[in-house]
Amino acid sequence: MALEIEGKITKIFPERTGEGRNGTWTSQDFMIEVPGNYPTLAAFDVYNNGADLQSCKEGDKVKVSFDIRSNEWQGKYITSLRAWRIEKLDGSSKPADDSSVNNEPAPF
Repeated sequence: MALEIEGKITKIFPERTGEGRNGTWTSQDFMIEVPGNYPTLAAFDVYNNGADLQSCKEGDKVKVSFDIRSNEWQGKYITSLRAWRIEKLDGSSKPADDSSVNNEPAPF
């Protein structure tokens, strides 16, 4: 199931690496603020460079395409939002370069 959501990147966390049964993996988390009457935060992860988070910075408006994934670990279920595409947006919702991104904070 592929989903999309638009918002502003509020935090990009450091990249993590590790070793698994299928070899080396990398993962990086980021947060976006979803606008609305009551803005909310959503946490996403990018696994093995599956989306271009490197060209993004905090404050960028983006559209994130993602899948919902749940895994069982020691009898507990962990759900994540796995981003597989990140597009920078300008006011018209088209991919944009850094110069056209609006970096204003969301109103509260």
